[in-house]
Amino acid sequence: MKTKKYLLTFLYVYLIAGFMSNLPFVNGYLLHRIDGDLFKYSNADASYTNHDTFSFKSPHISLKSVDRYIAEFHPEKKSQQVYRLYRINPLCFWRWSHYLITSRDFDYKSWKEIEPNRVPYNPENRYQDF
Repeated sequence: MKTKKYLLTFLYVYLIAGFMSNLPFVNGYLLHRIDGDLFKYSNADASYTNHDTFSFKSPHISLKSVDRYIAEFHPEKKSQQVYRLYRINPLCFWRWSHYLITSRDFDYKSWKEIEPNRVPYNPENRYQDF
């Protein structure tokens, strides 16, 4: 009976913390401070890369920025899809809103699969962050 009570208490605290940490300004601050180096995106040949740092001045990744890249550089069909380079971890409750809003638009692919096909870094390509 005590373990059930502790389990329910833990579940309530976990859900309340998850709700509070996903409020807009709180979530942005937590993602910037805790996960500033985690959220990276790339296409199949790494000619488009994006590093989402959640800082005040850097915009978040969106499908519009991917479409602008495609319109400007006209990459091959296989390089038009952008992948997220991080796995989704449901235990990290402060990331839930980011997972639901942004991560659902991008499939996962490991950087180890992309790196052998990587094109050389071009400093004039404003869509190549790393």
